[in-house]
Amino acid sequence: MTKSLLGRPLEEALRQMRSQGVEPAVVISRAPRRPEGVGSLRVVRVRAEGRELTACAFLDKVEKP
Repeated sequence: MTKSLLGRPLEEALRQMRSQGVEPAVVISRAPRRPEGVGSLRVVRVRAEGRELTACAFLDKVEKP
């Protein structure tokens, strides 16, 4: 079940876990040079049966050079 959270937007994954009575801890990981608030947070790691989620920011649109 928790593998289905991978790649999902963080808010969606949180809703899913909360609906099952689990309040996950969230760890945010960012690229060193990417400013905060850029991109959408998506789940990249699930630990402790969904009680800990790690999310990274991904760009929604890739700009063409």
